[in-house]
Amino acid sequence: MAIKDKQQIMAIIASVFIAFLLWLYVIGERNPVQVRRIDDVPVTLLNTENIGQSNLSMLPNQTFTVNLTVKGRALDIFKVTKDDFVVEADLGGYLKRGDNNIPIEVKKKPTGIEIVSDGVFPYIRVRLDNLVSKSFPVNVTIVGIPKQGYDYLESIIKPSEVLVYGPEEFVNKVSYVEGQMDVSNVMTDITNSIILKPYDRERKVVSNVDIDPKYVDVLVPVKPIKEVPIKVVVKNSLPSGKILKSITPKEQKVTIIGESKVLEKIKEISTQPVDLSDVNQSISKQVELNLPKGVTTKIKNNSIQVDINVENIIQKEIKVPINIKNQKPELNYQLSVSEITLVLKGSESSINSIDSKTVIAEVDVGELNEGEHTLNIKLTKPEDVDVISQSNDKVKVTINKR
Repeated sequence: MAIKDKQQIMAIIASVFIAFLLWLYVIGERNPVQVRRIDDVPVTLLNTENIGQSNLSMLPNQTFTVNLTVKGRALDIFKVTKDDFVVEADLGGYLKRGDNNIPIEVKKKPTGIEIVSDGVFPYIRVRLDNLVSKSFPVNVTIVGIPKQGYDYLESIIKPSEVLVYGPEEFVNKVSYVEGQMDVSNVMTDITNSIILKPYDRERKVVSNVDIDPKYVDVLVPVKPIKEVPIKVVVKNSLPSGKILKSITPKEQKVTIIGESKVLEKIKEISTQPVDLSDVNQSISKQVELNLPKGVTTKIKNNSIQVDINVENIIQKEIKVPINIKNQKPELNYQLSVSEITLVLKGSESSINSIDSKTVIAEVDVGELNEGEHTLNIKLTKPEDVDVISQSNDKVKVTINKR
């Protein structure tokens, strides 16, 4: 059985060998005509400047190759590679936005090789978009922190605007143009030329567009800083029937920036006068700071929020018992009246909080002996409350032994 299998294998090998010899004979002696397809032959684009002259731009990620069907003698055709061909496509004609079918021309091919056409000559598809440009202001992001005791001011950028140009599809994705400036540990003005990048709304870099110019010069002023209190200045009076409870800045202090010699002389920063004449209720106002020449802040518009607390002025009538102070235990004291009636005036919150504990009426009998005496009534009240009227300012005290 093993001998039979061995004989079959030897027969197969002999058949293959004979077939190979016959193939060599046919190829070598007769060299028949063969047809073969050459894939991915690169195409060279000519007159590409016509794209820009047509206000168009080539979309990215395009490769230009064709598949060629060639014919020739077997010994020639099996040696051919795609690098043996020179294929060109001329973009010098009419171009449009979208897909452009550009015919190709085979400029060079191996000797003895023919291009076989099936009636439709090969072409490449070139995708174009409108060439557009948009102007964008330059944003500069400051990174790093200056040396302690210093801070940076708004950057001075030249030029302050640049053009972004390229395929409309990609230019429309650009939301802003930005570069970065590093001020780490600096204590003087810093100047540098920085590269710009285009970003979309999600802060991703937009590719396939160009920026003109790509670099801009940036000056970042770096100056000493100082923290000082804020003083709110007012002018005019509130409308009739109103009282100013308080007027305070949202932030009690502000950091000012300037030259050292200037900052040394500044103890506080005042606001521009706040006009109270038209303030009828509690409000918050944005008030500009009155900054000396050569001094600024990093606060937007150099202004702060000021809270103005205004209340109505009202009156209230209350009855207050008269207290006898410093009584002696062996004596009996009798007042001609036991209470007085007061009309008080002040802010709504102050008047509404008035009670017998906040307003006290009393007489001091500590130095008196038996008999009848007339004493002044002493009032103790909140300072922000005025007495408009008082039913009695004196009272008679009769003193007897118990």
